[in-house]
Amino acid sequence: MLDMGFIDDVRKIISQCKAERQTLLFSATIHSEVAQLAGRYMKDPIKVAAVSYVDPTKLEQIYYDVPNNSKIGLLVHLIKHETSGLVMVFCNTRRNVDFVAKNLKVNGIESQAMHGGFTQAKRSKTLEQFHSNKVQVMICTDVAARGLDIPHVSHIYNYDLPVDSKEYIHRIGRTARAGKEGKVINVLSGDSHDNFSRILQDP
Repeated sequence: MLDMGFIDDVRKIISQCKAERQTLLFSATIHSEVAQLAGRYMKDPIKVAAVSYVDPTKLEQIYYDVPNNSKIGLLVHLIKHETSGLVMVFCNTRRNVDFVAKNLKVNGIESQAMHGGFTQAKRSKTLEQFHSNKVQVMICTDVAARGLDIPHVSHIYNYDLPVDSKEYIHRIGRTARAGKEGKVINVLSGDSHDNFSRILQDP
C-alpha cells in the first residue's frame, strides 16, 4: 500500500485507532520508509521473517539487447520456442500491455492482459483463467508483481525493464518458488539501458 502511494491514507487510519492496540505489519520487503513507519507507530515490535520462498540457485536470469523495433518479434519467438509452464510478461505501462497482448494474439499466442485499467471482475476472471491453465501467458503491469499467489510460473519476461531493483525483485519473485526452477528473460533496447544499469548496481 505504501509503494502504491497510500502512505497518507495509512497514517490517517492509524491516527483514528486506539492507543492501546495490536498492530501487525506485513511486507515482502522492508525498505527504509516501511521501517520508519514501523518505528513510529509500533511499540517494541517483534520481527518475524519467513525463509526465502524463492530459491536463487534455481533461478536463471538472462537478457537480450535488441533494437526497439525488434522487441515484440523476439518476445513472440521466445514464447513460441521456450519450453514453459505459466508465463508472465511484465510491461511498465497499460499501453504497452495492450500492445503486447494484441501482437501475441496476431501471432497465434493465446494470452490475457491485466492492468489497473480493467475492472476488478475482469482482473479476477483473468487470474482464474491463468490459475487454471486455460491461458498460459499473462501480460501485465506491476499490479501483478506483488500480493498475488500465482504458483507454477516458469518464465518471467520483462518486456520493459522496471525503474528500480525493488520492482525487479517483486517481478522475478513470481518464479523459482517452492523448489521449482524458473527463468527470467529481460528484453532490452536502447531506452531501457539506464534502468538495467540501475538494477544491476542497486544492492
